Amino acid sequence: MKFLIIKLSSLGDIIHTLPVVHVLRHSYPDSQIDWLVGEKGFELLSLIKELNNVYLPTIGNLNIIRKKNYDYVIDVQGLFKSAVLCKLSGSKKSIGFKNTREFADFFYDEKVNVGNLFKTKDHIVDLNLKLVSSLVKNNIKTKFLIPKIKSDLLVHGNSILICPCTTWKSKLWPINYWFELVEKLSNDFKIYISASNSDLIYISELLVKLDKENIPYENFVGKTSIKDLVYLIQNVNLVIGLDSAPLHIASAIKNDYGYPEVIGIYGPTFLKRNGPYGFLSNCLYLSDLECISCRKKKCPLGHHACMNNIVPSFILDMIYSKLSAKIC
Repeated sequence: MKFLIIKLSSLGDIIHTLPVVHVLRHSYPDSQIDWLVGEKGFELLSLIKELNNVYLPTIGNLNIIRKKNYDYVIDVQGLFKSAVLCKLSGSKKSIGFKNTREFADFFYDEKVNVGNLFKTKDHIVDLNLKLVSSLVKNNIKTKFLIPKIKSDLLVHGNSILICPCTTWKSKLWPINYWFELVEKLSNDFKIYISASNSDLIYISELLVKLDKENIPYENFVGKTSIKDLVYLIQNVNLVIGLDSAPLHIASAIKNDYGYPEVIGIYGPTFLKRNGPYGFLSNCLYLSDLECISCRKKKCPLGHHACMNNIVPSFILDMIYSKLSAKIC
């Protein structure tokens, strides 16, 4: 049996699709499972040993894919572009969500109805798994398959990884809150701060302020590959993040290995759908706020209350309740 998964982006969404690989591999041990992905997901998927091939969507690779004669192509992206790629793959049968955006489901042979993909009480991981539920065995435990990583990075003692950046402005937590959090945590923990070079405009204010006040922390901003980030996550006690790839990598690793602890800060996205899978109770989320989960990239009301009203003391209380027994 040959399968092709199409999930081009984003990195967090790619992580949420990894359990599809696991259930297919568990149900068809000798099958060929390939993935068509964009550049940002290529490095992560290259770590997944259960995949046979990972392809970028180039003309040359599409020609290779057409020659594979896949039994099933599974479009988890659900957009016009991915649906066209699904059709171009030349597979015997295509599977995707019913009622997708951009009329993508016009291209599928099998349309899986999970209701509204965004107004749902189900986690996106579980919705993705429903795409292949008719093909796989029942009651397979959810796994994300991110392997244990070796690295030259040094991670010490009681440590916390802070990932304060994300792609949506509305998901950001105030810089002064991050400063207060790091300042207080640095008394008991080694603090690592990670972000990409593209986040420097936002995060530089925090780094400058920490340096000015001589607050101890380790700066990994722009200094880690995906492989390094996975290693960091696997070797700290706790990861704090927003609705972003690092937090979802951390929850995936915790799901498979039982560590590290994860804490998420959520506002404009729906916690039950997009929260750290299996660990929604580890999140700060003002569910009673009238405008919560608006799914807007910029606060339409201008007050950003869903994030501003989650003060550092809330996070500190949760951290110490989870890690107090681990403090040396």
